[in-house]
Amino acid sequence: MTTDRLELLLAFGIVAVYLLDAMRFLRPREALVERLGDRRWRVLFGAVRFELAGRRPALPNPLRPDRALWLAGWRALDAPAGPDAARGLPVAASADVLGWVCLAAFIIVVLVAPAMLVAGQGLWFAGAIGGGYLVALAAGAVLVARAGDFGLRRWPAAGIAVIGVICLPCAPNLLRAACGSRTLSIELPAFAQASAGTSGGAGFRRRFARVLRNELAASGGDPRQEEALRAVLDRVEAQA
Repeated sequence: MTTDRLELLLAFGIVAVYLLDAMRFLRPREALVERLGDRRWRVLFGAVRFELAGRRPALPNPLRPDRALWLAGWRALDAPAGPDAARGLPVAASADVLGWVCLAAFIIVVLVAPAMLVAGQGLWFAGAIGGGYLVALAAGAVLVARAGDFGLRRWPAAGIAVIGVICLPCAPNLLRAACGSRTLSIELPAFAQASAGTSGGAGFRRRFARVLRNELAASGGDPRQEEALRAVLDRVEAQA
């Protein structure tokens, strides 16, 4: 195998490891909540009709590792969005700081370093990797110092930080990994519709309708469960 092919494989491997580390596998009635900004978030369901060992793969926006991301268990409720629909989002000021560092790690490690490999610029690639390690160490330091803001103790936070340094393409996902210590409990569609902006709009309603149809197909003939799901589905479709 030629050196050029090895460099291409290495560049591809860096990006692939980052994407695989960012991916989540969701059980039934699970979703991802991605924070978009102040009082703005998005609910992600992953591949609704595709499962691996009973779990749906879900990939958050790969270009925005600076956004906090939580796993959420959801239940369908035929009720309008209330003022408390967004209560419980565990957002800390340190999440923004860690997010910026993770974004810097993404640019250096996942974008610049592979680009330098493909361009045949070995010296610049080595510099990018060196810079990536420095940024990964900075992200780990922020995570350990602010572990309590993410519901973590120091040693588990240190373990996550060490992984981000050992596996450099995983470093941009440190914010997502830190938020993974908490699981939200949300009611849909009210929670998504409480988001400011369009995050709970027509696009969400179409995705949620597909999820509800899939849940109906897998309900096993339970009349009470089917009735509750059907009521929410009818409401969502009427708003579409």
